[in-house]
Amino acid sequence: MKEDRDNKMVRRLNATLPDPLALHVGEMTGKGALYETPSEFIRDLVRRHMERHLERERGDVHALLARSLRENDYEPWTGDDLADARKAAT
Repeated sequence: MKEDRDNKMVRRLNATLPDPLALHVGEMTGKGALYETPSEFIRDLVRRHMERHLERERGDVHALLARSLRENDYEPWTGDDLADARKAAT
């Protein structure tokens, strides 16, 4: 488990971009552009990254569940199975 110091909340960023990236951000922002400000552009990029990350995680969970269903024998419980479960619960 990560320690609290490993999980920093970053509320403000200050980044220096190489010319090609700065040019692209400039083209994407401003009057008549897709985004009004560079901050709006960066927030959208972060949101999209988060969505892709969550979709990958969901896909991984789905794959593990599907694998479990394929690999395990899920037969109806017998009376003995229920008795064992009751015994374990008490």
